[in-house]
Amino acid sequence: MKKTLLLFILICSTYLYSQTSQYVEFPNINSDVSPNKARIYVIRPTGKLSHYYVTLSSNGNMIGRLDYKNYLCWDVDAGKYNLEGAFEGNKIRKDQTENKDFFTVNAKEGKTYYIRLSPAYGLTTGKASFDIIEPEKAQEYIKKFPKPKVKYVD
Repeated sequence: MKKTLLLFILICSTYLYSQTSQYVEFPNINSDVSPNKARIYVIRPTGKLSHYYVTLSSNGNMIGRLDYKNYLCWDVDAGKYNLEGAFEGNKIRKDQTENKDFFTVNAKEGKTYYIRLSPAYGLTTGKASFDIIEPEKAQEYIKKFPKPKVKYVD
């Protein structure tokens, strides 16, 4: 009985605290991107290293915390956006660089960009890894995964 109760508490606490949070405005993803904007999706499709969040920033501004099997989405003006993904708890923005990865999007008006942010095993810690994801596959994930908890207000 004690083992069952402990397992139940563990599962509930993992569910309650495992949530992607977005700190910028979340667009209406059921409509096309505005002609004068671009849309960026960053998707974390795998459960590898699932007990770690990956923080995502763009041009030095925090976008959100990305849990596994979730995504972040935001609209931007045309221009260059330097994305940085890093595992939380690994001295983000300090001397350690193994846990980070970088990706540049040269956003064009009216375009949508789908980027995968995958965890990988590093020598001493987890590390983030960006790459392009095919739009069809990205749309499959977006339909399956929950919308992030938006912590933003105008």
